[in-house]
Amino acid sequence: MTDHGHDEESHASTGSGSASRGGLSRRQVMTASAVAAGVGLAGIPAQADAAAGGQAVSLGVSGTTTVEFRGRVTQSGDTGQSFTSYGYLIRASNADDSGLFADTAHNETTALLTAYATGNLLARVTDVSVASSVHSLDIVGTMTIYQRSQPGASFDDPSSFQVGTPVASYDMTLQDVLTVFMPGQGLPTLTGDMLQTASATLSGPLAGQKFGRPGAQLRFFATGLGALIDPVKLHSQLEIAGNWSIE
Repeated sequence: MTDHGHDEESHASTGSGSASRGGLSRRQVMTASAVAAGVGLAGIPAQADAAAGGQAVSLGVSGTTTVEFRGRVTQSGDTGQSFTSYGYLIRASNADDSGLFADTAHNETTALLTAYATGNLLARVTDVSVASSVHSLDIVGTMTIYQRSQPGASFDDPSSFQVGTPVASYDMTLQDVLTVFMPGQGLPTLTGDMLQTASATLSGPLAGQKFGRPGAQLRFFATGLGALIDPVKLHSQLEIAGNWSIE
C-alpha cells in the first residue's frame, strides 16, 4: 500500500525497518498476535496436511512462492493515513486454473479468488534530493481472501472484491518504499510479513481443500506504478502485482 505524497512525512501499515514503534521487532509483533489468538507457531509444518480434496491451497515448502496476485491500492484520509487494497489471485499452490478463474481469460472479471485489505499508517520518512525523492511508509492492516461462486469483480467497484465466502484472513505488517521519478509518479516496493489468522474449506473445483492454515507465517512482496491524486491530502492510487512465500 503506497503513499505518493510522502513529500510531507507520515507512516503506513508495515513496520519500517526491523522494529516497530514500541521497540518490538516485526516478528515479535506477529508472534504476539498469534499467541493472543491461541495459535501455536512452532507446530506449523511447512507443507500443509492433506485435506479431503488435496493439500491446502497457498501452502508449500518453506522458502517457496505459493501465491501470485494482481491488485490496486488506494490511499485516503485527511493526511493519507488510510489504505485500501483489492485484487485477485493469479496463481496459488495446490490449485489449478479451474479453481482460480471461470474462463480462459485471466483477469479480475473472471477471478474466483479475490482479496480485500485495509491498513493504517504507523510512520513515514521522506528523503528528498535535488534529482529525486524516496519515501518509506510503515503500514499495519488485515487482509481477507474470498471465494466467489460466480465471477464478476471489477476494479471500478472495490466492494466487488468482497463478494463470496471468506476463506482466509491475515494480519499484515508492511514497509512501502516509494521512489518518485517525476512529479506525481512513483515506483513502489512493498515488503513485509503476513500471519494467517483464519482458514476455511473451499468449494467448487477446490472442494474439500482448506485455504492455508492458521498460524502460517508468510513473506509479502509487491511492486508496480503509483500516481498522486491529491497532493494536499496525500491521496494516491497504485497498480501492483506481487506474491507471497512461506517462511
